[in-house]
Amino acid sequence: MNTGAVLNFKLKKKESQGQFGDEPRGPTTGDNIREFLQSLRYFRIFIALWNIFMMFCMILLFG
Repeated sequence: MNTGAVLNFKLKKKESQGQFGDEPRGPTTGDNIREFLQSLRYFRIFIALWNIFMMFCMILLFG
């Protein structure tokens, strides 16, 4: 989760061709992963602060 929140992904949705006979499909696994990574972006600051807090605790307790 740390990596997904910190890295800057350029996630673009595939364009559908819109041909005849295409029926609307549900979200694919790739779409679900893309949405999850995009939602992690909102928690970047919280995750960064959590990581700093955990490093502080590790130094304090195990240093």
